Amino acid sequence: MAQHMPGAAMSNYAGTQALYHNPAFVADSRYSVFLNLAGAQLYMAGNHAKYNAPFSIASLLTNTVPAQYRNERGAIDLKRRHIEEKLNGRLKHLNGGGDLRLPSLMVTLPGGRFGIAATARARLGLNATQVTEPIARLARGGTRESNLMDEIHENQRGNLHFNGLGEVAFTFGGIVLDDETDFFKAGATVKRIVGLYNAHAIIDNTSFGVVPDPAYNNRKEIIQVPTITTRYGYTSEEAVKNFRPSPGWLVGGDSPGGGWGLDLGVVYEYRPDVNKYSYTEKGIRKRDGTKNKYLYRLAVSLTDIGRVNFKNPVYVKQQEANAVDKEFRFDNFQKLKGSDGFFAAVSSSLGVPPPPPATFRSVLPTALQASLDYNIKPNVYVNTLWVQNLRSPSAFGMKAESVLAVTPRYEHRWYELSVPVSLMNRYSSLGVGLAGRVGPVWFGTDHLTSLLNIGKPKVFNVYFGVSAGLFRRPPLSPTRCWPAEASWWKRLFQRKEYR
Repeated sequence: MAQHMPGAAMSNYAGTQALYHNPAFVADSRYSVFLNLAGAQLYMAGNHAKYNAPFSIASLLTNTVPAQYRNERGAIDLKRRHIEEKLNGRLKHLNGGGDLRLPSLMVTLPGGRFGIAATARARLGLNATQVTEPIARLARGGTRESNLMDEIHENQRGNLHFNGLGEVAFTFGGIVLDDETDFFKAGATVKRIVGLYNAHAIIDNTSFGVVPDPAYNNRKEIIQVPTITTRYGYTSEEAVKNFRPSPGWLVGGDSPGGGWGLDLGVVYEYRPDVNKYSYTEKGIRKRDGTKNKYLYRLAVSLTDIGRVNFKNPVYVKQQEANAVDKEFRFDNFQKLKGSDGFFAAVSSSLGVPPPPPATFRSVLPTALQASLDYNIKPNVYVNTLWVQNLRSPSAFGMKAESVLAVTPRYEHRWYELSVPVSLMNRYSSLGVGLAGRVGPVWFGTDHLTSLLNIGKPKVFNVYFGVSAGLFRRPPLSPTRCWPAEASWWKRLFQRKEYR
């Protein structure tokens, strides 16, 4: 699941990025029109693995790893020892994923009281929860993890969910109350969700052991499974290949899955000096839409209420197994053809048929979000953001990342700088980030040390994008000339009379 971008989304100039935190921000925006051209973010956090390679994650992502850490073919040599383990016998979790934020539009309606937005994005979410430590060690180090050898690990369990979703959303919001110092606005976002991909595995009451395989002179291993209770499923990769941006995929039955989502939000602003930003035009009292007017701003929202129904029998498969004395062998997992081949090999190893057509429901990562933004002095703010996941660890589907962040920032309509200080990774990892905006380009990270290879990080994230907008017009001067002066464009070509 993607992160919440406190370094970029809390600004008064965040545009559509702020709507994913609270849809009420569509109203009383500083923009008359805002267009997000493209944006993306990546996120990974867990409590089992720590990154300890001699090269940074930033160099890994940008393919700038020095030659000394590459093999003879030029590929990056990332070894198992570069991913350290935290061994404490506790249950493990892993949250990861990303957003691809597609072209989106936000508009302040005439009069400035209401706003609308149409947004689109693609979302990837990986959630592993309630995973016992031996299974986490097997996933990290493979069957060659020597500490797993020659021992039967009892009472193993874990949940794994991977989702790929498309989203098209419409947001509407407006001013509910403007009573001088007290100001309220509210908004809602309705989302159409397209389920593009799903893979999941739920394991319970399972035991396993790892032993050398004599068929390979003990150079390969066998995973022996005395007992296993599991449910696993997936959507065929053909669904991704067959994707079309058509009504049949968006609202029909052509996609593997579909559903609806909802965000609800309210915002309160305390405006003790609102008269500084008020004026009278044609006998009507108005506010200056180009200015922020609050001393502090409190925003509360519920996001991602809903679920996705995966039910297209052409693509959706699922199987259950209760088996004893089974084995996973190296030979059975060679030359596999995509997800279908992998899950067919799993079923064959467990002695059950390949996964048949099925239906299942995957929840969206519902969260409670709250923020307090305080205006220290002109252009300087301090924001506190709290996001609490509302889905249980055993829920079938995506889970939000719980975060508490305090972010001082300097904002201007053309540029911005912020330094988020966050407790992320279920409030267990402290991160200090850096984010900024210069003209149409915005970028940042909430965990700068992970990018710079400082320490042994368990969290990584980065976000960036390009967007632009037209600012709202300031009030007309009460002493302007009459008749109104022609525009600069007309005046440029106006015929001059000489006497």
